[in-house]
Amino acid sequence: MNSEADSCHQLHKVGRELRASFFSTNPGETEREHFAALWTAMGFRLRDGIWNVVRGPFRSTDNTSNPAPRALDEMAPAVFEVWATYAPETSHPLVRARLNHLLWAVRHGQRPIDHLRSAVHSYRDAARALLTKAEEHLEALLAPLEPGGAASFEVEVARLRAAKSLVLAYGLAADTRQPERTDIVGQMIALGQAALTWKPPSPGVLGLMTAPLVASTHDKHAVRPLLQRAVDEYRGEGQFHYRVEFLEELRRVVGADEHRHVDERIHRARMELADNSTGLRKLLALENAARHARDSGLTDALDEVRRTQQKIGPNELPMDTIRTPVALPAGYLEAASAAIDTADSTEHALHFIATTPPMMSDAAYVPSGLLSVPTVHINPNGPVVTRTVGSGSTGGKGFFIQQHVFALDVHGLTVEAQLDRVRDRFHPASEDLVPFFAGPKHAPETRILGLARAFEAFWEGDVDTALALALPRLEGTLRRRLQAAGIPVITHAKGETIGQVQLLGSLLDKLDELGFPEPWPLVLRTVLGNAEGQMNLRNNVLHDLVDTPSRHRAALVLQLALAVIFLGEEPPARTGPADSGTRMPMTWNAAADQHLPFPVPDPRAHHFVHQYADMHEIVAGLTVPAGIPQSAATVLHASRELLRHSYFCYEFSTVALLHALIAMEIVLRAKVPDSGTKPLNALIKQGEESGLLTERQTEFLHDGRKLRNRIAHGHRDHSVMPPHWGAGILTKSFTLISEVWAAQPMPPATTDTYEGTGI
Repeated sequence: MNSEADSCHQLHKVGRELRASFFSTNPGETEREHFAALWTAMGFRLRDGIWNVVRGPFRSTDNTSNPAPRALDEMAPAVFEVWATYAPETSHPLVRARLNHLLWAVRHGQRPIDHLRSAVHSYRDAARALLTKAEEHLEALLAPLEPGGAASFEVEVARLRAAKSLVLAYGLAADTRQPERTDIVGQMIALGQAALTWKPPSPGVLGLMTAPLVASTHDKHAVRPLLQRAVDEYRGEGQFHYRVEFLEELRRVVGADEHRHVDERIHRARMELADNSTGLRKLLALENAARHARDSGLTDALDEVRRTQQKIGPNELPMDTIRTPVALPAGYLEAASAAIDTADSTEHALHFIATTPPMMSDAAYVPSGLLSVPTVHINPNGPVVTRTVGSGSTGGKGFFIQQHVFALDVHGLTVEAQLDRVRDRFHPASEDLVPFFAGPKHAPETRILGLARAFEAFWEGDVDTALALALPRLEGTLRRRLQAAGIPVITHAKGETIGQVQLLGSLLDKLDELGFPEPWPLVLRTVLGNAEGQMNLRNNVLHDLVDTPSRHRAALVLQLALAVIFLGEEPPARTGPADSGTRMPMTWNAAADQHLPFPVPDPRAHHFVHQYADMHEIVAGLTVPAGIPQSAATVLHASRELLRHSYFCYEFSTVALLHALIAMEIVLRAKVPDSGTKPLNALIKQGEESGLLTERQTEFLHDGRKLRNRIAHGHRDHSVMPPHWGAGILTKSFTLISEVWAAQPMPPATTDTYEGTGI
């Protein structure tokens, strides 16, 4: 540890050297424990006042031992004794500070306060040493320092780590009212003043110095001169966001009589930031300025922001929509149209569409490690941010809604194809549709005429007119169905508030009371609802908030209008032979898993099974292994279902195998240290070398990898796997994944690749 006495080294690198030293020697049992305890200490980081292992689970040196606990209070007492033994012997100030800080956190020994004082002194020593190293590095440069260059990065890292050391020293001293707190405050103010004189200045170091002092009730008065100087310093182009930040801190340290003056300065700084920004950055800056003006009671300032916002045109907001093409299975739309070919009348075909629900997955889950990118939702008709979506919002309920919208868009394509097939076969006019639509009591002819004209407009290619006519009729029919079922759809007067008919949102909340079978309530809410992520077609279209929606979404609305009319109603009588087409879907009180109007069975499947029920027996033995990562388990579940549904699309059996390989790769990445973005070939090789994979497993994986590559590169026919053969291969894949997940590889010499700049 003392050989790493260069204070510019980060602590995780000290831990890395300890690991390297361990593997290059042959330590005894006691030394093993010491090595493990010390490099575990280097793996901790303080976040929100809690010490946790950064990279974990952190495995100790013993191949058979369990991973070290992530939480400090779960460590064995013997580990604390090792830290206490080595802390006074270390010459690296950051290592000494880290060990003593950890010992203070667990209140180790008879006088824990001694550990705290040693940690404070060591952090201050480390700060001085790091700043000295930074200056030495600057003096050694032959060429002038260029902002953003490699040398600039090294110097900035040393300065930031010095600042963080002072912050930790201040936190310990302030929390325990140590007398040297005042000296540390002076040291922090001096470093903040120096950060303003550096070329270029360092707002990062300055911000680290001011933030804890502003939050302190005892020391915030001392930081006011520094903040005033910082506000004056950061006023040029590209620096207004720093000016805003330090002005907001200044407001926290001045008296209440000065708040309005500072609020006005903050507003001007925010407007300057907006003036020096373009596109989305400008819009967000103005949104923040408006929020600040509103919350501060600056009425004139708020009006100024609104006028500025309204001058922004859509052409000033260059935004791209990232699209991912999704190829539908071959023959998918043809199968949907073929289902209409079995109908012997317009009425039969439309009732078929009305009672055929989309397939909405009820097993959706949020993938582990799902990348979440902060986004904003903007009204395209005006420069207004409707909501800011945080980095966590793509998980949970929002993620499910995204999956439902995607499923409905795919379903809308099939409905569009079916409606077009109805037009091509029967050529219905609005007067032909009205008698059929008006059959149920909740669909009076006076209201249904508009819906019939909506279908006519759809077939003529006029999507705007079709939606404008269909959406109000859909809502009205839904309201009348609720009325007929005795479910309230009006709100009585209350005080001075008059009674009124409930709007669409309230009607959608009553779908479960109405008894619509799943997934219809979910479908109606997703298409018509206005919660975050839902389509919100009714409001967007009728309030003219969007451009013309795509034709397949209009088809989806027409299907919903038909469903609200005909769900639970008797189907029209057939005029053709009883066996002239496929069986009509069962009525709405039947089991939901009986709706299978399409896709139609693949003719090739009949070479291996007689009916779809036979596929259940083929996949019955494919049980997803317990305990594997959730992401791999879900992929295996999809693999099994793909094989089951190869009865309808023969090529799905091969896709099932490829999905099993994806699950295998997920498990390998979880088990192989430092897997990163390595290709599958490298993962298999590393797994074999580490002892994770047996020779048999390695051979099977290489065969699967080669098959995947041949298919992906077009060197092999895609439709080559009969169901029973596919089930056999998948059984081996499921077993292999279970074996690999349970296996224990040899620990690598180095697994810590964290390159952060924290202490």
